[in-house]
Amino acid sequence: MLSLTILFGLKSFAQETGNDSYRIQRLLIYNQKGEVLLEKNDFGWMTPALRHNSKTTIKDGLMNLASEYGVKVSSPKITGIFMFMSDYKSISQFRQHYSCNFIDGGLKVPENKKDVQWFSISKAIEMMSLPETKAPLVIRDMTKHLLYYPEIIWGGTFLLSKKDGKISYKTVENFYPLN
Repeated sequence: MLSLTILFGLKSFAQETGNDSYRIQRLLIYNQKGEVLLEKNDFGWMTPALRHNSKTTIKDGLMNLASEYGVKVSSPKITGIFMFMSDYKSISQFRQHYSCNFIDGGLKVPENKKDVQWFSISKAIEMMSLPETKAPLVIRDMTKHLLYYPEIIWGGTFLLSKKDGKISYKTVENFYPLN
């Protein structure tokens, strides 16, 4: 148990000291009914995400992410590239969003996740907006925009602030089309 605590402590330290590129890639997976896959984790309901720090291609990383949920998917397509600036960290963080379609498989809950389910677009947004959600609302708002306008590749920049442990955001560059 002590070794696990030390391991997680060292990992956390490495992330806080800038040894981590902190590139997050989110995957919108749609089924044949037009529903989107959400995971429930300690922060609430959101789309599956990959913290991309390994030497792997974007496509391989995202396909491996989908397989963790028991699904085979079509080749992911970029849907958004966003930047988070912060008034409490010295680094900027990129968020890339991709979409793909479910091809085959049966849902499974990966380790470290609480649940996974398919939701209609409106229900997915509702689930990401629950009062107990701890994730910054900017994640919900970016996802919502991508779900409402899936035919456009979006960009945007957001300034994150932290007060009393809660993260809020301001829009620096509103959503704009990249294509």
